[in-house]
Amino acid sequence: MKRLIVLLLISTFFFANTASARKSVYVAAYDFPPFFSDRLETDVTRELIKLLNNYQTTYEFILQAIPPNGRYEALSESGCCDVMFFESTFWGWQNRDVKVSSTVPLLQGRERLVALQDGKKDQGYFDNLEGKVLGGVKGYHYLMAGEQMNSAEVAERYRVYLSDSRITNLRMLVGGRIDAAVVNDELLAALKNSSVDYLDKLLISDRIEQQYKVAIVVGENEKISVETMQQLMREVARQGLLDRLFARFNLQRFQLYRR
Repeated sequence: MKRLIVLLLISTFFFANTASARKSVYVAAYDFPPFFSDRLETDVTRELIKLLNNYQTTYEFILQAIPPNGRYEALSESGCCDVMFFESTFWGWQNRDVKVSSTVPLLQGRERLVALQDGKKDQGYFDNLEGKVLGGVKGYHYLMAGEQMNSAEVAERYRVYLSDSRITNLRMLVGGRIDAAVVNDELLAALKNSSVDYLDKLLISDRIEQQYKVAIVVGENEKISVETMQQLMREVARQGLLDRLFARFNLQRFQLYRR
């Protein structure tokens, strides 16, 4: 009996020390559904963190919520975080004094306008935005009239209500408080697998406003290298875990990186 107790104590000590030996890697995440949003039951970033933490024992990935316009500071040398999932380095990073590196792209996304379907509107509704109140998100970047602009620049040229989430914009659209909103196709796809029901209320533009590729962006803190991050993604992809994750959110048609 004493021997059994000793073995149990040794085992407990071993596993406790193994867990504590993990290196903490903080994942910056701003509201960008379906990749991260506290307005959905879960999201791709939270599920990828669980997947990575269950797959290996070297690193412990920890979620850190940030505002969209705080992403650059978050990955700076003095920032709070080490990596960011599902981000594009073309979204304002080139204008910041922050050194980041990126894995190969994981998904290719698209943005388009949506409006409230009332039986009267057709695709011509999206041809002229003059006089319409648009829904945008603070800290986002948009391609408007062929020009890349941040949300503040868009608000200077258009009538825009800047909220904190695209889910908020959809609610305002359905409630008749705005006339149109920019939404990503990945969100529209993920809503089909969600209890949040907006799709049957929307008129969705046929025209793609912007295409982009998202990857994992690694900051300056050197908690984890971009090469290690890429290797981890390669391993979980070979196990079929990445395919399964994207399928859960109905994102297979956007997927670029596979096993």
